[in-house]
Amino acid sequence: MDCVPTRVLTIGCSCINRFQFEFFQARHPGSECHFVRSLFDWNIVSLVGTESILSRAVDGSLLSVLQDKSGYYVEWDVLLFHQDLPGVCFFHEQGIAKTFDDPTQKNSLVSKLIHQAEPFLTPYYAGQTHLIWSNIQPNLPDTVNNVTPWDTFQLSTQRHTAIKTLGKALFGADTAFSFLTIAGDVAADLVGAPDVQVIDLPRGSEYEGPPDLYDSLLAGIVERPHT
Repeated sequence: MDCVPTRVLTIGCSCINRFQFEFFQARHPGSECHFVRSLFDWNIVSLVGTESILSRAVDGSLLSVLQDKSGYYVEWDVLLFHQDLPGVCFFHEQGIAKTFDDPTQKNSLVSKLIHQAEPFLTPYYAGQTHLIWSNIQPNLPDTVNNVTPWDTFQLSTQRHTAIKTLGKALFGADTAFSFLTIAGDVAADLVGAPDVQVIDLPRGSEYEGPPDLYDSLLAGIVERPHT
């Protein structure tokens, strides 16, 4: 069998994963085939939201949820949510949110989200899938303050297990995971787990992180042969 590139998908919580994927690709031409864009890329998705999306994908209802225009609602005039996807904030759709009474805007949003959700709607892939989750974006706690409880972004043992179970149910038993977190935002018994990395990245106003922050992780993923 020919070698099939491992595909890398983010499964939350925020934009830092996509920024880091793009930094890596810029320095490693030819690695673009590994990094698949998805519904999680530019949205703020708590662990509750990650479970919501993966659960819907596993039971086959994600498409119908995204198509249900009546489920979307706007809070604080600029933030978009869906009643059947708790913990998911379509954070960068603020332009659409401001004029969401316009049916054209709703149609545009639904079309865009369905396109972004494609890897979760048709999950089969001949190679391995590697799912990356992180809560390390420095400004994330301030960004979600008064919007989504911070404890739903903190990695507990139960949520770690649930997400891995759902991910493997969706993408296959050989699905790999990386959970990137900060000390204090992860259950103590997960520190040292093979798929959990505790990163010393101070909280603050930044949102991208140092350009080489994910280098060793991503290099290990894309250079690992898989057939």
